[in-house]
Amino acid sequence: MVANQLDEETVKKVIRQVEFYFSDSNLPKDKFLMNTITQSEDGMVSLALICSFARMRGHLGLGDIKPEDVSEDTVAAVAETLKANSTTLKISEDGKKVGRTTELPKAEEVIEQLDSRTIAASPIAYDVKLEEVESFFGQSAKVNSVRLPRHVGDKRVFCGTALVEFSSEEDATKISAQKLVFRGAELKLTPKKEFDEQRAIDEEAESTRREMLSNRKNGSHEEEYPKGLLVAFKLKSTSVKNDNQEKSVSVAEVTEGDGESKGFEVKSNPEQDEENNDDDKKTETKKTSADMYKDNKDVVLREDLKSVFEKFGTVKYIDFKMGEESGYIRFEEADGAQKARTAAVLTDEGGLIVKNYIAILDPVTGEAEKEYWIMLRSQEKSRGNKGNWSRGGGRNNRGGRQFNGKHNRSRDNNNSGNRQSKFQKVAAA
Repeated sequence: MVANQLDEETVKKVIRQVEFYFSDSNLPKDKFLMNTITQSEDGMVSLALICSFARMRGHLGLGDIKPEDVSEDTVAAVAETLKANSTTLKISEDGKKVGRTTELPKAEEVIEQLDSRTIAASPIAYDVKLEEVESFFGQSAKVNSVRLPRHVGDKRVFCGTALVEFSSEEDATKISAQKLVFRGAELKLTPKKEFDEQRAIDEEAESTRREMLSNRKNGSHEEEYPKGLLVAFKLKSTSVKNDNQEKSVSVAEVTEGDGESKGFEVKSNPEQDEENNDDDKKTETKKTSADMYKDNKDVVLREDLKSVFEKFGTVKYIDFKMGEESGYIRFEEADGAQKARTAAVLTDEGGLIVKNYIAILDPVTGEAEKEYWIMLRSQEKSRGNKGNWSRGGGRNNRGGRQFNGKHNRSRDNNNSGNRQSKFQKVAAA
């Protein structure tokens, strides 16, 4: 490859990418590149190494290649491109190294300035491309860089929040005050500081989770719990009523006198079919009641929820009582929960349509997720079914509906010490 073989579009991408690598925005947080520069006698870095970085490989069409395998022609092409077009980078005399034209300020100062002009934007679809986010915000102000942080629990997955650095703090402040819609979803724009604080909490929770897993593998009595399988939802009615219309049956009104749901459990686990005779009678009653309302658009059943959510993945359990306004969906795989949430935020309604209702979704993470599984484990042990994470709650507490002695979806649900339950994600209106 020679310099004139880089087309115009590739030249632009190469210049922007290498300038970003050596920019104030990236270097203070790029430990590998910073260490490489520090260990270098002249403060410069091998261009072959730079060309082997993932995004540069993509721009140059190199595939999966190691630094020592990058051809001299490729290095020469990139060197000539940067030498002729970049004002912030310099090329060594032999054309094999690249470095900054100016010294890097103190890391602490750079990071403080960087954070002040960076905002966190969410929700961003999991399949988004960095260039798409950059182009979107570039319509409003000059964008220095865009980062798509990975999920703390799975580095293969984008976390759903993009970090957008603007050219000035004023631009960041101006953008934060705007109402922006990306891919049909209204964005929540917050200072990067808030994102970092929540990130630290999530990372600590993930560290605890990994420690629990390690203890379990080493024979500890502590048990690991699944992560990312839960989605909380709240049903918002779309029905329009007036005084002359007959009042329809709402989700908040369909209950029996004993407070038990008339709905019935949609089972996806064969083990849940093993009930005693008394339970069979109760189930039969609930099925009869459910049949009464299956065609009523103003009454949501577990089957209705299952038919909507199973489009995104295998639904393991539906924690919902007919007559309530909120509940939880438990998927078999975390991918299903993520797809459901992404699909919900991309709709014009802001949620998934279930009969005459919109299901507004919210993730269950951190301590809330942990408490859910701890409570479920307790229920499993109480009936002698230890370690079976696949089933719902006990015979009288299906799906973990009893939480700390009170209903887990009640607005006034408190833990000991009158502390609001972290498990509470959606509340009845």
